[in-house]
Amino acid sequence: MNRDSLITLKKISKRYGSREVLSNISLSLRQGECIMIRGSNGSGKSTLLKIVAGLIPFTAGERQLAHAKLVIGYAPDHLARLRMTSTEYLTHMGRLSRMPKEQLQTRIEQLHAFFNLEQSKSLKMTHFSKGMLQKVNLMQATLHDPELLVLDEPLSGLDKESVQHLLSSLQQIKAAGTSILAAVHDTLLASELGGTTFWIKQGRLENSNMQAAALHSSQLSSVAAAQKSVEKGAVFELLLELSEQQLQHLTHLFPEVVWSKERHGLMTAIVLQKDYYSLMSEMVQQKIEMISLQRKEVAK
Repeated sequence: MNRDSLITLKKISKRYGSREVLSNISLSLRQGECIMIRGSNGSGKSTLLKIVAGLIPFTAGERQLAHAKLVIGYAPDHLARLRMTSTEYLTHMGRLSRMPKEQLQTRIEQLHAFFNLEQSKSLKMTHFSKGMLQKVNLMQATLHDPELLVLDEPLSGLDKESVQHLLSSLQQIKAAGTSILAAVHDTLLASELGGTTFWIKQGRLENSNMQAAALHSSQLSSVAAAQKSVEKGAVFELLLELSEQQLQHLTHLFPEVVWSKERHGLMTAIVLQKDYYSLMSEMVQQKIEMISLQRKEVAK
């Protein structure tokens, strides 16, 4: 194990019965480093995160920690709407780990202030929005000031305001030296936090640079699938001039749009009919220049 690494996985495999979910995974994460894990639904992202967090056993391989008392915080992909206030829930989580009472109360107050969530004595989590629930989810993950924070789709399904606030919070957490490992479905979190992106494909871990060629093939397949998914409709092919920040913004808002790079820094977008008007409206607001537009009818 590299002495600078907080955690190292060596040739990890995971099976559920006869099905191999992860195969020969090796990964090392250093202090202050960010690693993003991408992959299709069911590819094994969540399984890998749970293995890193020490929540489930693995079938083969080795998991090494920098030291026996390494603190790892884990935020699952969603938190249930419990019949408790956020303070009651966090108090319960702190007591489970035998956190001293006064220290726990102070930490809960700090986290409510940090994540900008009112510490209500009456509002139950059953009435929380998804953004509020995700704040509590991150609060419980950071309750013990972890050295490594493991996040499963932390921005999924959140509105713009919640996304921006959580991004700002995670940037501050990273700046304080916390390592972050996150499963994500788009490039937004990676672009804001930096670090390295890996893909899980057929149970194996690949660096994002190795994935580039496969991604082009995947984009072509996605276009064909998009065309088949629309009956008596159309797809639209747009040639756009936009910044990297604008591309990341649109990718987050419209995950079904297929993007490909063209010459001179231009981008082609293949858009389903159902997303077309919303995308055009967003482009106007973002002042994105459209070079050309083609409508392509889809046969039934």
